[in-house]
Amino acid sequence: MEQNLYEKLKERKRKGEKLDWNAITREELEDLFEKATDSAIAELYEVSKSQVTAKRKKWDIKLINYTIRDFFKEDKNRDLLEGLNQSSKERLLQEEKIDTISIALTHYLFRNGPVEDMHGEGKLSQNDMKTLNKFMVNRIAGLLKTLNKGEWLKLELLLNFYGLYGTEWDKPIPDTDEIDFFYSKKF
Repeated sequence: MEQNLYEKLKERKRKGEKLDWNAITREELEDLFEKATDSAIAELYEVSKSQVTAKRKKWDIKLINYTIRDFFKEDKNRDLLEGLNQSSKERLLQEEKIDTISIALTHYLFRNGPVEDMHGEGKLSQNDMKTLNKFMVNRIAGLLKTLNKGEWLKLELLLNFYGLYGTEWDKPIPDTDEIDFFYSKKF
């Protein structure tokens, strides 16, 4: 059976090696924290427990992260997760949420990116930004309303038409970094 990192480092320390706390990586600390307490890690590296705790906090390494990850890995929780996902869908598909979701998605998809940089550099005026933001919010609200009503034929016809454009564009690379970031911050 292969030793985990904590056991390997304990063995190296037992053999007389002085472990360098300043050289520890985030991944190593995460791995260690999964197997040992802050006190045990501090003893291993001959630093104070508060130094270990401070570095964990700096790198956002929390016990809850492991609990949540383990929760999602276990098959016995699959039904509960599906229920949570379904209730999220029901909350999000409420007609009165369309305005809020449209504005949030406009910020996520459009405003908080290159367009904001262009605005900041004076390439787009305040009136330009208002016009673009209103256009995006209205389009997204229309799309959400169509989805909410279950009008899939309308959506398919729209996508078939607009699918004729941009065929020479680069293939999309799904970017879920921000989505994953906000999800991880809740836990």
